[in-house]
Amino acid sequence: MSTYAEDSFFSLTQMGQTGLALLSAVLCLFMLWVTRRVTRGRPWWLRLFTAIVLFVLFVWLSPQVYYTYYGFLFEDLPRQIVIGDLPGPERLARLLTFSWRSNLSAHSQGLLAWAMVAVALWTKRNAPVAGQ
Repeated sequence: MSTYAEDSFFSLTQMGQTGLALLSAVLCLFMLWVTRRVTRGRPWWLRLFTAIVLFVLFVWLSPQVYYTYYGFLFEDLPRQIVIGDLPGPERLARLLTFSWRSNLSAHSQGLLAWAMVAVALWTKRNAPVAGQ
């Protein structure tokens, strides 16, 4: 049995899954773009700190985006604010170590965090030169 077999993602229709995957991809690319734009030209420690702050904001605010998407899928879902408290250090550490929850959402957030850190710390001098 797959680790993700009982994930709520699989309770959606194929169209719902496709939409959720596309929404997640767009949010991921947006966060990576914002991270790169905001951290460019800064010292490494500030780039790292900024990536972490942006990730915290993503974890804190993205549930509202996803809840809004689910509102389109399920007519009876009440309109409400689902943004809770800022995630604490323990939750962030567990997301980064893929030990928060065994579901696609938590593991995807962990991957996003590491990707944001990589994008923030990657400098042009680390980039490969064309033709080499």
